[in-house]
Amino acid sequence: MEQMITANIALDFVGIILTLIPAAYLLSGKRYKQRLNLYFLGVAVSNIFMIAGDLFDWLLHDPAEQWEKNLLLAGSALFYVASAFVLYFFSRYITAYLRLEGRAKKLCLLSVAGVCAVQIIFAVISPFTGSFFYVTENGYQRGPLFFISQLVPLFCYLLFTALVILCRRRLKRREVIFFLLYIFVPLGGGAAQMFTRGIAVVNIGVALALLFILVNIQFEHEVALRKQEKELVEQNINIMLSQIQPHFLYNSLGVIYQLCETDPAKAKTCVRKFSDFLRGNMDSLKAREPIPFEKELNHVMNFLYLEQQRFGDQLRVVYQIGTSDFFIPPLTLQPLVENAVQHGILHKKTGGTITVRTEETDECAVVTIVDDGIGMERAKQMPSLGDHAHIGISNVRSRLEEMVHGTLEIKSSDRGTAVTIQIPW
Repeated sequence: MEQMITANIALDFVGIILTLIPAAYLLSGKRYKQRLNLYFLGVAVSNIFMIAGDLFDWLLHDPAEQWEKNLLLAGSALFYVASAFVLYFFSRYITAYLRLEGRAKKLCLLSVAGVCAVQIIFAVISPFTGSFFYVTENGYQRGPLFFISQLVPLFCYLLFTALVILCRRRLKRREVIFFLLYIFVPLGGGAAQMFTRGIAVVNIGVALALLFILVNIQFEHEVALRKQEKELVEQNINIMLSQIQPHFLYNSLGVIYQLCETDPAKAKTCVRKFSDFLRGNMDSLKAREPIPFEKELNHVMNFLYLEQQRFGDQLRVVYQIGTSDFFIPPLTLQPLVENAVQHGILHKKTGGTITVRTEETDECAVVTIVDDGIGMERAKQMPSLGDHAHIGISNVRSRLEEMVHGTLEIKSSDRGTAVTIQIPW
């Protein structure tokens, strides 16, 4: 008997250690902020409390004092309450993983929540009624309704198994195996303990099941990360292509061709500016982090210089750079100044002025691009503009949020447009 008690205490401590591994993994790097990981963390934490409650049974197996009996009652109640939360959080995890929606998801979660609520209620009242358990001088004893505490996990795990079978076409073979493992391992341990009170295998079973989940999560995380990197490359390609519009290339080359005859020196300068502009777009493909604002500003200056050669005195540019000591996502300003050119020049006979301004506050760096053109609402009515401008702004806003937690605000009227970017320090 003493050897069995010692073995169970050792198994419980091993179970806690095994459960701490996935819990620590999720807490490090704030991985728990992902919904699936959060549910899994709930399972892990609940399992730790469940094992801690089971430890009271073995550490206080022959209580002599009343305080020992009370402590054993509290520990036993903790065990059953925590085990109900293990099942509940696991139901949230599996329904989210299987992407259940609508009535099926609601029915599953309500069913699990209902039976778990029954177990929690009986667990809380058992210290007073002895329904699930009671304590004597001989320690923990099973109550007349103990079988309910075993039917609850049996029902839940059978439900989980049914969900996996019904949704197996959504899963890879490896995923099906993982799910069946971390369903049947604790289920088998619980079934064994239902008929005998010996070695506490169910706690180790659940702990091992959590490690199975961890391995699966980690694998899926790596797959998702590689997919995200691929999507980022594709996004950068689309961004670069969206910034190099055919009309700009053709017009710039046409201007350079004319200057070769009229002003070879300026043509040489335009070739260098054009080359630097293209190089800036190509460099954006490699960019994974924000770049210094000065580099982005230089890219925009090349763009506007080439546009000035096309429009002449119709396009006036003013730079009011109050600060440049900050970082910004690459290709942030170009679509904005391109929109300003279109709004301020293309449909305004007298031309217009574009002002690029930066300043700093205590909270952030502020970049403002102002034009005195016809405004975005009137510009939308011009078929020559198309949807490119709006796509470019959408890309800018999303990259600002993702890369530097920045914001973009647009104010437009028939007297012009002002775009304001705020980048926190």
